[in-house]
Amino acid sequence: MIRARALFLCAAAFSLQGCILAAAAVPLLATGAVVGNAVLGERTRQAIAEGNEIDPDSIAIASLGQYALVESGELPAPVAPAPLDGAYADLRVHTFTALAAGMEGQFSALLADPTSLQPTRAQCEAEVPAILIDLDPADALMALDGRVERYPALVPTLDALRSQGVAIAWITDREPQDAGAIRRRLIESRLDPTGRDPLFVQRFPGEGKQERRQALLETHCVIAIAGDERRDFDDLYLYLIDQSSAGGLEPMIGDGWFLIPNPLD
Repeated sequence: MIRARALFLCAAAFSLQGCILAAAAVPLLATGAVVGNAVLGERTRQAIAEGNEIDPDSIAIASLGQYALVESGELPAPVAPAPLDGAYADLRVHTFTALAAGMEGQFSALLADPTSLQPTRAQCEAEVPAILIDLDPADALMALDGRVERYPALVPTLDALRSQGVAIAWITDREPQDAGAIRRRLIESRLDPTGRDPLFVQRFPGEGKQERRQALLETHCVIAIAGDERRDFDDLYLYLIDQSSAGGLEPMIGDGWFLIPNPLD
Protein backbone atom coordinates (compact mmCIF):
# COMPACT_ATOMS: atom_id res chain seq x y z
CA MET A 1 0.00 0.00 0.00
CA ILE A 2 1.36 3.43 -0.85
CA ARG A 3 1.76 5.61 2.21
CA ALA A 4 0.18 9.03 2.28
CA ARG A 5 3.49 10.87 2.40
CA ALA A 6 5.34 8.72 -0.08
CA LEU A 7 7.36 10.47 -2.76
CA PHE A 8 7.83 8.60 -6.02
CA LEU A 9 10.78 9.60 -8.18
CA CYS A 10 11.63 8.68 -11.75
CA ALA A 11 13.58 10.71 -14.28
CA ALA A 12 11.28 12.54 -16.67
CA ALA A 13 13.45 11.57 -19.63
CA PHE A 14 12.64 7.87 -19.28
CA SER A 15 9.50 5.75 -19.33
CA LEU A 16 8.75 4.11 -16.01
CA GLN A 17 8.19 0.71 -17.59
CA GLY A 18 10.50 -1.17 -15.25
CA CYS A 19 11.82 1.85 -13.36
CA ILE A 20 10.05 0.77 -10.19
CA LEU A 21 10.64 3.34 -7.52
CA ALA A 22 9.49 3.44 -3.95
CA ALA A 23 9.64 6.56 -1.87
CA ALA A 24 12.92 8.17 -0.89
CA ALA A 25 12.52 9.37 2.66
CA VAL A 26 14.46 12.59 2.13
CA PRO A 27 13.35 16.13 1.35
CA LEU A 28 14.01 17.40 -2.17
CA LEU A 29 16.15 20.51 -2.18
CA ALA A 30 15.92 21.27 -5.89
CA THR A 31 13.63 23.72 -7.66
CA GLY A 32 10.05 22.55 -7.71
CA ALA A 33 10.55 20.23 -4.75
CA VAL A 34 7.41 18.67 -3.40
CA VAL A 35 6.39 16.36 -0.61
CA GLY A 36 3.42 14.07 -0.44
CA ASN A 37 2.07 11.54 -2.89
CA ALA A 38 3.82 12.71 -6.07
CA VAL A 39 5.21 11.24 -9.26
CA LEU A 40 6.82 12.57 -12.42
CA GLY A 41 4.69 12.31 -15.54
CA GLU A 42 1.50 10.61 -16.64
CA ARG A 43 3.13 7.30 -17.68
CA THR A 44 4.85 7.08 -14.30
CA ARG A 45 1.53 7.65 -12.54
CA GLN A 46 -0.27 5.04 -14.63
CA ALA A 47 2.45 2.42 -14.06
CA ILE A 48 2.48 2.97 -10.30
CA ALA A 49 -1.30 2.84 -10.18
CA GLU A 50 -1.47 -0.39 -12.18
CA GLY A 51 1.28 -2.04 -10.15
CA ASN A 52 -0.41 -1.19 -6.87
CA GLU A 53 -4.03 -1.55 -8.00
CA ILE A 54 -5.01 1.96 -7.01
CA ASP A 55 -6.83 4.83 -8.68
CA PRO A 56 -4.29 6.83 -10.75
CA ASP A 57 -6.17 10.03 -9.92
CA SER A 58 -5.11 9.58 -6.29
CA ILE A 59 -1.48 10.18 -7.28
CA ALA A 60 -0.43 13.76 -7.98
CA ILE A 61 1.95 14.63 -10.81
CA ALA A 62 4.85 16.84 -9.79
CA SER A 63 7.73 18.64 -11.47
CA LEU A 64 11.27 18.65 -10.10
CA GLY A 65 12.50 21.32 -12.50
CA GLN A 66 15.00 20.93 -15.33
CA TYR A 67 18.46 19.66 -14.58
CA ALA A 68 21.43 20.05 -16.88
CA LEU A 69 22.82 17.48 -17.00
CA VAL A 70 36.72 -9.58 -24.38
CA GLU A 71 39.65 -10.63 -24.18
CA SER A 72 43.05 -9.17 -24.70
CA GLY A 73 44.54 -7.41 -21.73
CA GLU A 74 43.30 -7.46 -18.18
CA LEU A 75 42.47 -5.00 -15.48
CA PRO A 76 44.64 -5.00 -12.39
CA ALA A 77 43.86 -8.13 -10.41
CA PRO A 78 40.72 -7.51 -8.36
CA VAL A 79 41.44 -6.84 -4.76
CA ALA A 80 39.42 -9.18 -2.59
CA PRO A 81 36.74 -7.10 -0.92
CA ALA A 82 37.54 -6.26 2.65
CA PRO A 83 35.50 -7.99 5.34
CA LEU A 84 32.02 -6.58 5.37
CA ASP A 85 32.78 -4.17 8.19
CA GLY A 86 35.75 -2.74 6.29
CA ALA A 87 34.08 -2.54 2.88
CA TYR A 88 31.02 -0.74 4.14
CA ALA A 89 33.00 1.31 6.62
CA ASP A 90 34.86 2.84 3.65
CA LEU A 91 31.56 3.55 1.91
CA ARG A 92 30.16 5.16 5.04
CA VAL A 93 33.23 7.33 5.63
CA HIS A 94 33.24 8.48 2.00
CA THR A 95 29.55 9.37 2.10
CA PHE A 96 29.69 11.27 5.36
CA THR A 97 32.79 13.12 4.19
CA ALA A 98 30.90 14.23 1.08
CA LEU A 99 27.95 15.35 3.22
CA ALA A 100 30.24 17.35 5.47
CA ALA A 101 31.66 19.15 2.44
CA GLY A 102 28.16 20.23 1.42
CA MET A 103 26.17 19.22 -1.63
CA GLU A 104 26.53 22.46 -3.56
CA GLY A 105 29.02 21.97 -6.39
CA GLN A 106 29.46 18.31 -5.53
CA PHE A 107 30.68 15.85 -8.17
CA SER A 108 29.04 12.47 -8.55
CA ALA A 109 30.40 8.92 -8.74
CA LEU A 110 29.29 8.73 -12.39
CA LEU A 111 31.79 9.44 -15.15
CA ALA A 112 31.32 12.62 -17.16
CA ASP A 113 32.61 10.90 -20.32
CA PRO A 114 33.09 7.14 -19.99
CA THR A 115 34.62 6.89 -23.48
CA SER A 116 37.58 8.99 -22.35
CA LEU A 117 38.55 6.31 -19.80
CA GLN A 118 39.50 9.12 -17.45
CA PRO A 119 38.24 9.51 -13.87
CA THR A 120 36.46 12.78 -14.59
CA ARG A 121 33.22 12.86 -12.64
CA ALA A 122 29.84 14.17 -13.74
CA GLN A 123 28.73 17.30 -11.94
CA CYS A 124 25.75 16.99 -9.63
CA GLU A 125 22.88 19.31 -10.45
CA ALA A 126 20.48 17.86 -7.88
CA GLU A 127 21.38 18.27 -4.21
CA VAL A 128 19.68 15.18 -2.79
CA PRO A 129 22.52 12.78 -1.87
CA ALA A 130 22.24 9.11 -2.80
CA ILE A 131 24.26 5.93 -2.94
CA LEU A 132 23.49 3.24 -5.50
CA ILE A 133 23.97 -0.45 -4.64
CA ASP A 134 24.00 -3.17 -7.30
CA LEU A 135 22.14 -6.35 -6.31
CA ASP A 136 23.27 -8.67 -9.13
CA PRO A 137 26.17 -11.05 -8.41
CA ALA A 138 28.94 -11.35 -11.01
CA ASP A 139 27.63 -12.61 -14.37
CA ALA A 140 24.19 -13.43 -12.96
CA LEU A 141 20.90 -11.99 -11.78
CA MET A 142 20.04 -11.70 -8.12
CA ALA A 143 18.11 -14.65 -6.65
CA LEU A 144 14.41 -14.18 -6.01
CA ASP A 145 14.05 -16.99 -3.50
CA GLY A 146 16.08 -19.02 -1.06
CA ARG A 147 17.70 -17.97 2.16
CA VAL A 148 17.94 -14.24 2.87
CA GLU A 149 21.24 -13.31 4.46
CA ARG A 150 21.39 -10.74 7.24
CA TYR A 151 24.46 -8.54 7.50
CA PRO A 152 24.57 -6.90 10.93
CA ALA A 153 27.31 -4.45 9.89
CA LEU A 154 25.48 -3.26 6.78
CA VAL A 155 22.02 -2.59 8.17
CA PRO A 156 23.07 0.06 10.73
CA THR A 157 25.34 1.67 8.14
CA LEU A 158 22.42 2.16 5.75
CA ASP A 159 20.17 3.30 8.59
CA ALA A 160 22.77 5.88 9.63
CA LEU A 161 23.01 7.21 6.08
CA ARG A 162 19.23 7.45 5.74
CA SER A 163 19.07 9.36 9.03
CA GLN A 164 21.30 12.00 7.45
CA GLY A 165 19.07 12.39 4.40
CA VAL A 166 20.95 10.03 2.07
CA ALA A 167 18.73 8.03 -0.30
CA ILE A 168 19.70 4.36 -0.67
CA ALA A 169 18.93 3.18 -4.22
CA TRP A 170 19.08 -0.40 -5.49
CA ILE A 171 19.63 -1.62 -9.05
CA THR A 172 19.29 -4.99 -10.76
CA ASP A 173 18.73 -6.34 -14.27
CA ARG A 174 15.66 -8.24 -13.10
CA GLU A 175 12.45 -7.33 -14.93
CA PRO A 176 9.46 -5.32 -13.64
CA GLN A 177 7.42 -8.37 -12.67
CA ASP A 178 10.19 -9.33 -10.23
CA ALA A 179 10.01 -6.05 -8.32
CA GLY A 180 7.68 -7.40 -5.62
CA ALA A 181 9.93 -10.37 -4.86
CA ILE A 182 13.00 -8.12 -4.79
CA ARG A 183 11.27 -5.75 -2.41
CA ARG A 184 10.32 -8.62 -0.09
CA ARG A 185 13.95 -9.79 0.06
CA LEU A 186 15.18 -6.30 0.86
CA ILE A 187 12.61 -6.00 3.64
CA GLU A 188 13.34 -9.47 5.06
CA SER A 189 17.06 -8.75 5.12
CA ARG A 190 16.35 -5.36 6.74
CA LEU A 191 18.43 -3.69 4.04
CA ASP A 192 15.29 -1.68 3.24
CA PRO A 193 13.16 -2.28 6.33
CA THR A 194 10.37 0.12 5.34
CA GLY A 195 10.21 -0.93 1.67
CA ARG A 196 10.59 2.67 0.53
CA ASP A 197 14.03 2.83 -1.11
CA PRO A 198 14.22 3.58 -4.86
CA LEU A 199 14.50 0.32 -6.82
CA PHE A 200 15.59 0.25 -10.48
CA VAL A 201 14.85 -2.82 -12.62
CA GLN A 202 15.04 -3.28 -16.39
CA ARG A 203 12.49 -1.31 -18.35
CA PHE A 204 12.80 -3.59 -21.37
CA PRO A 205 14.71 -6.82 -22.08
CA GLY A 206 18.40 -6.22 -22.67
CA GLU A 207 18.43 -2.67 -21.30
CA GLY A 208 21.78 -1.72 -19.79
CA LYS A 209 22.13 -0.17 -16.36
CA GLN A 210 23.80 3.03 -17.55
CA GLU A 211 20.52 4.73 -18.49
CA ARG A 212 19.12 3.99 -15.07
CA ARG A 213 22.21 5.35 -13.35
CA GLN A 214 21.83 8.54 -15.37
CA ALA A 215 18.13 8.68 -14.46
CA LEU A 216 19.02 8.63 -10.78
CA LEU A 217 21.61 11.37 -11.34
CA GLU A 218 18.89 13.65 -12.70
CA THR A 219 17.07 13.68 -9.35
CA HIS A 220 19.89 12.91 -6.90
CA CYS A 221 23.59 13.50 -6.41
CA VAL A 222 24.95 9.94 -6.64
CA ILE A 223 27.98 10.28 -4.39
CA ALA A 224 28.82 6.56 -4.27
CA ILE A 225 28.16 3.36 -6.20
CA ALA A 226 28.70 -0.07 -4.63
CA GLY A 227 28.90 -3.44 -6.36
CA ASP A 228 30.89 -6.66 -6.49
CA GLU A 229 32.51 -6.04 -9.91
CA ARG A 230 33.61 -3.05 -11.98
CA ARG A 231 30.79 -3.30 -14.50
CA ASP A 232 28.48 -2.29 -11.62
CA PHE A 233 30.02 1.20 -11.80
CA ASP A 234 29.79 1.86 -15.54
CA ASP A 235 28.65 -0.13 -18.57
CA LEU A 236 31.88 0.72 -20.39
CA TYR A 237 33.44 -2.36 -18.76
CA LEU A 238 31.06 -4.51 -20.80
CA TYR A 239 32.45 -3.30 -24.11
CA LEU A 240 36.20 -2.94 -23.67
CA ILE A 241 38.25 -5.26 -25.87
CA ASP A 242 41.42 -4.40 -23.98
CA GLN A 243 40.35 -4.32 -20.35
CA SER A 244 43.70 -2.89 -19.25
CA SER A 245 42.87 0.33 -21.10
CA ALA A 246 40.56 1.20 -18.19
CA GLY A 247 43.48 1.28 -15.76
CA GLY A 248 43.16 5.06 -15.52
CA LEU A 249 39.84 4.58 -13.72
CA GLU A 250 41.35 2.58 -10.87
CA PRO A 251 41.63 5.67 -8.59
CA MET A 252 37.82 5.64 -8.50
CA ILE A 253 37.92 2.39 -6.53
CA GLY A 254 37.51 3.38 -2.90
CA ASP A 255 36.77 6.98 -3.89
CA GLY A 256 33.22 6.89 -5.20
CA TRP A 257 33.28 3.28 -6.41
CA PHE A 258 33.24 0.53 -3.77
CA LEU A 259 33.85 -3.17 -4.36
CA ILE A 260 31.73 -4.93 -1.76
CA PRO A 261 30.36 -8.40 -1.07
CA ASN A 262 27.00 -8.78 -2.78
CA PRO A 263 24.43 -7.86 -0.10
CA LEU A 264 21.88 -10.53 -1.06
CA ASP A 265 24.04 -13.26 -2.58
